Amino acid sequence: MTLTMLATSCTLKQWYPAIGATTAGAAGAALGGGPLIVGLAAGGGALAGEVSRGNEAVAEAHETIRALSSGDVEALVSRGLASQKGIIEKATDTIWTILKVAALCILGVLAIPLFITRSNTKKINKICEETNAKVN
Repeated sequence: MTLTMLATSCTLKQWYPAIGATTAGAAGAALGGGPLIVGLAAGGGALAGEVSRGNEAVAEAHETIRALSSGDVEALVSRGLASQKGIIEKATDTIWTILKVAALCILGVLAIPLFITRSNTKKINKICEETNAKVN
C-alpha cells in the first residue's frame, strides 16, 4: 500500500479510509477476534478514515463561507488561483525553492574560510607577539 501511495502521488487524506480499515482490521486480528470481529473493526476503521477525510473538506467549506460572508474577495481569489496553478507555475516555484536552498548552502560553504582565516590570524598574531617579546 505504501508503494501505491508513493507511486500515485496522491495526498495522504485520500488514503485515510484504507489506512483506517487496514489498521483496525489488523488490530482486531491481533486481539484474536474471529472473522466477524475483524470485519467490524475494519469497517469501523474505514468509517473513521472517511470522517477524518471529510473533516478537512468541511474545514475548507467553512473557510470559503466565512470569506463569502465577510466579503473577503482577495481570499476567495487567492484560493481559486492556488487551486488553478498550472504545471509551469508549480515548476517555477520548485525551481525557485531549489535556488534558495542552493544559495544558502553556498553562503554556508563560503563562510568556512572566513572562520579559518580568523583563527589563523589569531595564531599568527600570538606568534608575532611572542617573537617580539623574545627579541626585545
